[in-house]
Amino acid sequence: MKPRRLVARRPALMAPGLLERIEEAAIRILGEIGIGVMDLGMLAAIEKAGLPATDGRIRLDRRTVGDFLLQERKKNGNRYREDREPYDPGDDDITVYVAQYPPFVHDPETDKIVPFTKATLVPAVKLIDTLADRGVTSGLPGVLSDVPPEIQTVEGYWIAATYARHGAQPVDPKNEFAVSYVMDMADALGHPMRHLPVYVFSPLNIAGESLRCVLKYKDRIDGVSVNGMPTPGGTAPIGLGNAFAMSAAETIGGAIILKNLLGKPVSWWVSILPVDMRTMAMIYGSPENFLFHLMSSEVNAFLHGEEWYPAGGNIHTMAKLPGAQACAEKMGIMTAGALLGERYFGAVGTLGMDEVFSAEQLLYDLEIKDCVARMVAPVAADCDPESCLAEVREGVGMHGFAGLDETMEKYRDLYWHPALFERDFLKQWEGAGAVTIRQKTRALLRELAGKHEFRLEEGKQKAIDAILARAREDVQKGVK
Repeated sequence: MKPRRLVARRPALMAPGLLERIEEAAIRILGEIGIGVMDLGMLAAIEKAGLPATDGRIRLDRRTVGDFLLQERKKNGNRYREDREPYDPGDDDITVYVAQYPPFVHDPETDKIVPFTKATLVPAVKLIDTLADRGVTSGLPGVLSDVPPEIQTVEGYWIAATYARHGAQPVDPKNEFAVSYVMDMADALGHPMRHLPVYVFSPLNIAGESLRCVLKYKDRIDGVSVNGMPTPGGTAPIGLGNAFAMSAAETIGGAIILKNLLGKPVSWWVSILPVDMRTMAMIYGSPENFLFHLMSSEVNAFLHGEEWYPAGGNIHTMAKLPGAQACAEKMGIMTAGALLGERYFGAVGTLGMDEVFSAEQLLYDLEIKDCVARMVAPVAADCDPESCLAEVREGVGMHGFAGLDETMEKYRDLYWHPALFERDFLKQWEGAGAVTIRQKTRALLRELAGKHEFRLEEGKQKAIDAILARAREDVQKGVK
């Protein structure tokens, strides 16, 4: 019989008619309040592109917004519908990636959080590469603190590409100075970077370095993406429907402005993120974050005219150190996401939203990944009465089944064997030295430190060496 896998089906979280009301509210927000443009030079350029401003705000009429959404839905085949079948990813393996944003790193030997430097980033990248065979598909886990801010990402990209097989993937340049060097490196490594992001500043403003980067390098890109990070009760209305409406307005409005300004394809994503009203920190890894992500998928599918994706895959946490909170939040989100069909999860080894990278937590997250992968793997079950009778007769004769050839042949396919998590009785554990999971993890990290083997191709290495040298020279000269 064909093996079956555990797949969950979820209903749409947005009530019937709500998405239409969100769209109507977004259209009215764009028409009556509009998008603020904080840079006067950019405002002039936008007006020159055919979108007049009043009081520093671009207001878009109903027809302009309606036509934009009509074209988007037509392009995607008008495939949105409220109900959908369970999403089955087939035989895809679960893969994970680290976040590239943490400025800090956790030292497992001292339990201290310290700034990332070259001395700590290089070993972290080597570790990530060593773990590529366990499903890690990225290379850069953080941002350097011991180089000039203008070239932090250029230096980091060079380290990732030099020491990790997945490190050639382009990174977020983060600042205007770094963009051209990151693009040049991406070209040299065979992964051209032809899209740049623009971030909307909630509530309802477009400005900042990301927009300046797009305008400066518009001739080197094929398109842009637009998204924001509004928080209900913080930078967006507390009501979820109203928060989504405002997010839709600022994202769609930003997309229309950039399409007129650049004449290039623009992708966009509407989202809301939770905030703790006591600290005003965005609470990644929370139940609300997961639910908001699922709801965002439905909102975007409706506005884009697509079938909504039922799952989610970022296993962030607000925990600052590896341990109980981080593992609980990451396990919960990965389990729910995988049951709904997700097979690609981000932010492994990342703590404190995206402020800290932890090699220790990375190993815990990979253990979680393997556990969840077993949970959603196909389950083969069959019963042939004749062979069953023979096997039971043999097992009864041997007073158990552990020594049967059938057991020895198949038990590894049936059971998952963790690398770190405990599976023995108390007396066995004590007899083996009562080694804790943290002790095993630290020992494994020391073992893995000597296993790195990746070397970048000589021609590519020389090319990115030259680009890095040029970036260092230019930042010293004050080149802009």
